[in-house]
Amino acid sequence: MSQKSTGTNAVRAKAQQMRQEQERADKRMRAIIIGSVSAIVVAVIAVVAVVVSQQIKADAEINDVDPKVVLGAYADGSPIVLSPKGIGEADPALPTLTDYFDYSCHVCADAEVAFGKELVTDVTDGKYNIVFQPVNTVQAPYQYAATTASLIVAKESPEHWTDLHHALMSYFAEQYKAGQGSVVQDIDKSAKQVREIALSVGVPESLVSTFPKNLAEEYLTASTTAWQKASFEGRNPNSFGTPEFVANGEKKIELTSFEPNEVLQSMRTGLGVK
Repeated sequence: MSQKSTGTNAVRAKAQQMRQEQERADKRMRAIIIGSVSAIVVAVIAVVAVVVSQQIKADAEINDVDPKVVLGAYADGSPIVLSPKGIGEADPALPTLTDYFDYSCHVCADAEVAFGKELVTDVTDGKYNIVFQPVNTVQAPYQYAATTASLIVAKESPEHWTDLHHALMSYFAEQYKAGQGSVVQDIDKSAKQVREIALSVGVPESLVSTFPKNLAEEYLTASTTAWQKASFEGRNPNSFGTPEFVANGEKKIELTSFEPNEVLQSMRTGLGVK
């Protein structure tokens, strides 16, 4: 009996020893895993911090620019001119239609969606020039981000401007009709959306990546002041807004409908062309 008891005790002691050694090994492994995970987490946090810091620096550099340098000839509030030759200067041999608008004006957006492309076709066909003049009426944050991009593209990538203009207006029209204001009422979200719109119409990413959030403050102040002080035949000086269409810088063209054919007839008649 004593020999059997002694043997059993030895087995139990050996088992206990093995369990203790396994527990120590498990503790060492847990310590190694915890240490490794901690190191990975610290490394990830460090990388994220660097990326965020770089992004903040890049955003600051993009937005800390001189409007006169970035906008060039447009910086003083000058309009975007479309002639049969494209964006640039008006053809002096043709009459000129001026379109005063705000990118965050839903009536302006509806007008562009309804007949904007038809007006551009008239220009392409050599009937007249169009002077596009952004001004402030509604003044939502989207107006500033959109105007900034619009002016930059007119200067740097003019072949994409008409498509960008139409797309910017179309987006606002969609948001207004859907009752969605989370983007157009936020300058950061507006700037991001404007960049996406610009890319969607073919504006080079190398240019889109340089868009400041808002470089249009001084521009819109100047253009709006000039517009408000202007006097046109047919305009009520006590009640006017956007969109406003003016023939040859002299006479307001009244629209009774947004139906494309009727609008084209009104514009052509007002400008004296067929």
